[in-house]
Amino acid sequence: MSSRSRHKEGEFTFLRKLLARVPTGRGVVVGPGHDAARVRAGAKDWLLTVDSQVEGVHFQRAWLSLSALGRRSFRVAASDIAAMGGRARFVLVDCGVPERLPLASLQRIELGLVEEAQAWGAWVVGGNLHRSVELALSVTVVAEAPRRRVDRGAARPGELVAVTGNFGDAALCVHLLRSRRPCPPGLLRRWQMPPRLDRLGRMLVEGGLPSAMIDVSDGLVQDLQHVCEVSGVGAELNAASVPRSQAYRRLVGDDLTFALSGGEDYELLFTVPAKRLEAVRQLARREGVALTVIGRVVRGHRVVVEQQGRELHLQRFGFDHFAG
Repeated sequence: MSSRSRHKEGEFTFLRKLLARVPTGRGVVVGPGHDAARVRAGAKDWLLTVDSQVEGVHFQRAWLSLSALGRRSFRVAASDIAAMGGRARFVLVDCGVPERLPLASLQRIELGLVEEAQAWGAWVVGGNLHRSVELALSVTVVAEAPRRRVDRGAARPGELVAVTGNFGDAALCVHLLRSRRPCPPGLLRRWQMPPRLDRLGRMLVEGGLPSAMIDVSDGLVQDLQHVCEVSGVGAELNAASVPRSQAYRRLVGDDLTFALSGGEDYELLFTVPAKRLEAVRQLARREGVALTVIGRVVRGHRVVVEQQGRELHLQRFGFDHFAG
């Protein structure tokens, strides 16, 4: 695929075409197109996911300590497990090592990842090292699947769309860092260490509360659109309801660009019948997690963002690795 055609087609159009040709094997309960695969081995279901952090694409080394890079790499990968209610158990790490990286630095990265995994109840059981041009970590997480199955595919018209936490801080942080402008410490910490929401995700799924769920990694609108596509529905999102931090509002005011399409929030987004909302709120309060209803599921096939009674047209819906 040429660079020009890659930019024109986009990451997700390419994936839709590719996945249509990928066969589903025996034991695959949930295959590609969701936060994690769900597979059955004997009488037990497992969740499998993989994610990467690549220098120059996802981070610059000046933005965080080496130990924090290891911890962040695990949290980014394990966020997919949280979105399906799983419990992380085993981890594989592939690390691309540039020639200029001292071995002591590599050890700090790896040990940071090991410590973070252990805090989640998971063990690093193997991996791979190889030479590369830039520093890159690819983390595979194997998790115990919950008894109930929740993925992106069961949202229904009339349900509410809810999210945890705030949006836009991480993307705004990256924008400031890339622009060589001062970044408030709170925003920097928010980007360096994505939220840990595995306990809440498990309790939501075990309680049978959400109909569909996803972690918001590529942008709020784009990831809600993923849920809509798999579920065969549309959604109406109230832009004014999207939660933003005081630091975000202080720096960019009412500009919603980073909050709606910036990405790297790693919050949970889920659909829930209105009659279950109070139970969801109680769980979130118990875990100390902020919860906000930002819209509703409707008939249709796309996400409509409404602002002051009119549709808000966005230049981009979220991050696309093929967009340049």
